[in-house]
Amino acid sequence: MSENLSLSQQQTRARGLEEHLQAENAHDVNAIMQTFTEHGVLVFNGLPLSGHDRIRMLHEGLGFGEKGGFSDLRIEETQRYVSDEAIILEQVVSGTHTGEWQGIAATGRQMAVAVCTVYKFDEAGKLTSENVYFDTGSLLKQLGVL
Repeated sequence: MSENLSLSQQQTRARGLEEHLQAENAHDVNAIMQTFTEHGVLVFNGLPLSGHDRIRMLHEGLGFGEKGGFSDLRIEETQRYVSDEAIILEQVVSGTHTGEWQGIAATGRQMAVAVCTVYKFDEAGKLTSENVYFDTGSLLKQLGVL
């Protein structure tokens, strides 16, 4: 854990992150959105998305709302790093490509992609930013399009 943040601040951030991850694994887009501040930003492999409408659209497009490109999406944390500025997670995101995603028709293939995500918080433990990094080539190979 961080040495400069108080124990209370560390716990508040950890609680906010747990709520976010639980909401993602429950595919509850409304609950996911409640974990972000009003002016939250999600950076998806370098593409910045500001505001709730755009963040919601990304989550729904992926399949967190049960209508997007992937079904049975699951986020599994494999490692956690904590600093004064952020909580960084190494994760594995898995699911089945059952709908169109990024112009790619459903392949029915399963995927599991290593992801690194940097989460930053406000004082109340809400996400001010979520920066997601992953190897797009690995995903496309698993889908059979590369």
